[in-house]
Amino acid sequence: MAVDYDLVVIGNTATGIYAALSAAKLKARVAIVEQNIRSDSTIVRHAFAEIGDIAQSLDRVNQLGLYHSEIVSGVLQLAEAKKWADTINSTLQQLDSPAVLASLGIEFIASSGEFCREPHSGFLVDQRVLRSRTFLIATEQIPVIPNIEGLQTTGYLTSETIGQTIPSKLVIIGDDAIGIETAQTFNRLGSQVTLIMSTGFLETADREAAFLIQAQLESEGIRVLTYTLVTQVRKIQSKKWVQAGDKAIETDEIFLAAGFQPNLESLNLEAMGISFPVRVNTKLQSAHDRIYICGNSVHSIAQQEVNIALKNALFFPVFKIDDRKVPRAIFSNPQIAWVGLTESQANQVYGKDVVIVRQFFKTLVKAQIQTKTTGFIKVITRRNGEILGTHIVGEDASELISPIVLAINQKLKVQVFNDLGFLSPTFSEILTRVAIEWESQKLNHNSGLQDFLEGFFRWRRANFK
Repeated sequence: MAVDYDLVVIGNTATGIYAALSAAKLKARVAIVEQNIRSDSTIVRHAFAEIGDIAQSLDRVNQLGLYHSEIVSGVLQLAEAKKWADTINSTLQQLDSPAVLASLGIEFIASSGEFCREPHSGFLVDQRVLRSRTFLIATEQIPVIPNIEGLQTTGYLTSETIGQTIPSKLVIIGDDAIGIETAQTFNRLGSQVTLIMSTGFLETADREAAFLIQAQLESEGIRVLTYTLVTQVRKIQSKKWVQAGDKAIETDEIFLAAGFQPNLESLNLEAMGISFPVRVNTKLQSAHDRIYICGNSVHSIAQQEVNIALKNALFFPVFKIDDRKVPRAIFSNPQIAWVGLTESQANQVYGKDVVIVRQFFKTLVKAQIQTKTTGFIKVITRRNGEILGTHIVGEDASELISPIVLAINQKLKVQVFNDLGFLSPTFSEILTRVAIEWESQKLNHNSGLQDFLEGFFRWRRANFK
């Protein structure tokens, strides 16, 4: 039976628009359904973080005696940050407006709908059934609300609602990376922050890198409680109280950082045989093999998910997402980014074949000039130079991880960074230093080569004319 589209994208998010544009460039017939998307809180969050960084920089300038100014009140700072973020959102929306999408051959449907079986299987929008070979769900991400006694009556903030004021005291509950970013931002804007995590600090990251980020937060005055369960929250007079383990913590506001999930409740997925909780396989297929779901991460991997999902949806479903090749980043200060195996994972799999190379940001000219010397890069390789994983803590870590991801995906060895010719002074020079250090370690473990080189240069000196 003929269908109208090759792909219907559900959700006018950044992920959804990227998917629609990518499919249209491949000459597929595409429609995108708006699906009641609210404003993107990601840009607002990063705008607040930028204001926090500026506030810290001004404090440092004042400490050096170069400039003195009373920083404007925190409320005004947040108001300006929100206005700035709204302007950015508006600009991005104009770049991907319905008119622009239509000019590229994409049908934009400014409405919402749900899946249906009758009279035909498809996506029902305004009494019209969109029939397609495949569907890609790219709806917005909504915060996960943990089941904590008293939470609903006491009240809380999420990434969608935080930012109206700067609380004197802020308790952040949850293990999601956004909690770390929010803790640092509001601490720098003047809040007394407590971060409560039920697990260890950044358990999926390399331990050495995670400990440095935790130490940075604590050095700035943030209280970090790990392996601590929140069992109850209560409101007593004007204050909120959080029962965390055996501690009762007083606070003005509670921020939830328990993770995110796609907003799927209104899509009637049950009609397509998909039950909750909704899961996808490594091909990003749901329980219905023609329905794909992307955007399960609010950080770094949405576009990679789309690339895999599109190849499967438009062509043949044989491509799989490989977590070992997916970069992760947390936009703290300094940033942390990683890809591939941790040191302990590599040792378990490859044993004595593992070579660890470290370089520190304090050795870089640019880091010294900008006084951003905190951090390091750890590259985990095999003895033949194959890159197994990389972990970076430092300025622009989220940018520096990209060449590593490319090298891993293209099966390039660590030696390649010695040939790329990074400009100086830049932070990317650290990749060249990694390659040089790897070569040095290789030479130090090869006594035969050392003896040969020593003899070679002795002979050249003796026969110099």
